[in-house]
Amino acid sequence: MPSGYYLGFDVGGTKITSVLSSKEGKIKKRVEVKTRKFKGVLDLIDQIYSTGKQFDDYDNIGVIFPAPISKKGVSLTAPNLIGWDRVNIKNKLREVFHKDVFIENDATAQAISVKLFDKGRKYKNFVYLVVGTGIGGGIFVDNEVYRGGNGYAGELGHSVVLANGPICGCGRRGCIESLASGRALARRAIENSKEIRNSPFLSSIPLERLSAEDLFSGRKLGDPFSTLLVDETIYYLSVAISNFINEFDPEAIFLGGGLMKNDPTLISELKESIDHELGKYYRDVPVIKVADKTVELAPIALSIYESSKR
Repeated sequence: MPSGYYLGFDVGGTKITSVLSSKEGKIKKRVEVKTRKFKGVLDLIDQIYSTGKQFDDYDNIGVIFPAPISKKGVSLTAPNLIGWDRVNIKNKLREVFHKDVFIENDATAQAISVKLFDKGRKYKNFVYLVVGTGIGGGIFVDNEVYRGGNGYAGELGHSVVLANGPICGCGRRGCIESLASGRALARRAIENSKEIRNSPFLSSIPLERLSAEDLFSGRKLGDPFSTLLVDETIYYLSVAISNFINEFDPEAIFLGGGLMKNDPTLISELKESIDHELGKYYRDVPVIKVADKTVELAPIALSIYESSKR
């Protein structure tokens, strides 16, 4: 008899977060461990399984992974983990858990969570963008998550917005991830160390510790260099999102990720810039910040969404 509970794993380059939740999104138990990312595939599979043994009485498993994932559960590549190019994660986890396992890219799974547990319930067509250390995305079309031909759709962070711009981790130049992610914002500041030395606020922070959060703090305090970099980040994001609006004609844009937590005015500033960028193609598309719990429930949402299709 089904238990009505789902087990989810959010596998990241730094930590693995596991949650046991009801279908309604009520979390019963949560466990977090540091990712053993340098010992290869089998060791990480063993770590996921060992963590899973701390839970019982669940129907199936959802696993989200920081990599493009094919419809068969194969990782294309995982830049923040060792040895995960072309690995069938689904099969390996099924072999150890002996249960149904659903695998998805982290950002796409978060888009599913927006649909099931957040304001995405109201919309049939929307684009979700997660802006954190990196940038990813997920797309809903006619109430279905859009995965493309192979399952790799939604890699919105690798949309080029600046020709011959900075080199991205994917190998291209000028991707939005290379310009407007948290990592990119800090990198652009560090590359201009002269400006940092001239800033009373930023010069007090060791370069190796400088973060996007520091730059948002500097902007609030009126630091000119921090303000310039954050304003540029808003501009690049608005260009990318305007492109997505023209490409997908969504009913709404949802935004998540760590960068969205830095300033309560960020959403309204982005909305204003997006509306300007749309020009004569302007349409009033809501820009909505997702709840933190929505992101945490992403592997659960994946499990519920996929098992409902059977």
